[in-house]
Amino acid sequence: MKMWHFIRTRWKITLSYRWQFLLMLLLPLLVFWGAEQLMSKGSKQLKIPVLIVKEEDNQTVSTIIERIKENKTLQVIEESREEAMRLLETNQAEAAVIFTKGTEEKLNDGEITDIIQLWESPNAISTGLIEEYIASEVIRFASNGKAATYLANEHEEDGLYEYAWQYSDDQWEPEPLMTIEQENAADLTQPQAPEKNLKPLLFGLMSIYILLISFYMQTWVITERSNGVASRIVMFGVNRLNRSLSDLLGSITIIVATLLPVSIYLLYGNGAPLQKGLLILSYIIASTGISFFLANLLNSTLLYHLIAVAIAVITGILGGSFFKLEEFSEWLNNVSYYIPQHWFLSGITRTDTTMELTMLFTIGAGLIIIGLMIGAMRNDRT
Repeated sequence: MKMWHFIRTRWKITLSYRWQFLLMLLLPLLVFWGAEQLMSKGSKQLKIPVLIVKEEDNQTVSTIIERIKENKTLQVIEESREEAMRLLETNQAEAAVIFTKGTEEKLNDGEITDIIQLWESPNAISTGLIEEYIASEVIRFASNGKAATYLANEHEEDGLYEYAWQYSDDQWEPEPLMTIEQENAADLTQPQAPEKNLKPLLFGLMSIYILLISFYMQTWVITERSNGVASRIVMFGVNRLNRSLSDLLGSITIIVATLLPVSIYLLYGNGAPLQKGLLILSYIIASTGISFFLANLLNSTLLYHLIAVAIAVITGILGGSFFKLEEFSEWLNNVSYYIPQHWFLSGITRTDTTMELTMLFTIGAGLIIIGLMIGAMRNDRT
């Protein structure tokens, strides 16, 4: 019988459970979309809470505060002095910045001494970062005021102070007076995709899901062996190798079909979608090889599913699906090179995925071949 016949049969079996197939199609998309929304909300809550206290209200202080609010790492909250002190004592904020009276006059004259007070909470750990950022904005105003005051005193022309102040301030746009571009040595040999467009944790969850769904799809190996279908089909002259490869290909196409919506969602706007799509396909092949190999070793479906969950969790932890555990130990780093998730997640963050594609395809093809050999020997014994 032709290979396409077995592939079509595998699809018919899957589609006979329509609601189950629909769940396989939509559930990943809903889960990953929900996870991204939760992480996006959580990232906003990770901002450092900073209290702002104004002892007097003027244009200079208001402008500085608006610029501070543009910092994506700070959550700026304006409060009274008394409320700020209460929030700090209860560790509800990292620090409080107090703009004292006379701030505007001192900054216009180019002075920066004793114009801002910084209060810390008892458990503050990032006040240094806050202090540096606030100081940069204050120094910007002070330097503008000092330059404008000098020119106004030298030439005594109408409107010169305002012109000089604005000219000095414009020198900070679109970037500060000095910037430093940092480049890692590793980037010179291995180009990296833009990190801001990637969703590392979502791809980590995807690696776990693909492995689990692959284990589920290879349950047919144990089921057909236990109910006698594997033995009876050989009696009708069907080539065992052709049938096994067809069922494997059919299960892979089903997994690919159910992952299309979530793959498009995750890869959209990340760059090199075709290369990343091939990486996902190669990881599906590697996951199928692992599950097919294990299914040919075991007789019990329950034991197979229990071991599948254990393997998914353990390899997910060691391979970096949840966090990069290999960064804590050289030994763990060496172990991760034997985990498919490591190669999959490593390839997602790179523009050149040749090594990752090769490793994943080799793992998958190797285990599928071993699984076919084990399956042939088991059938021979029966």
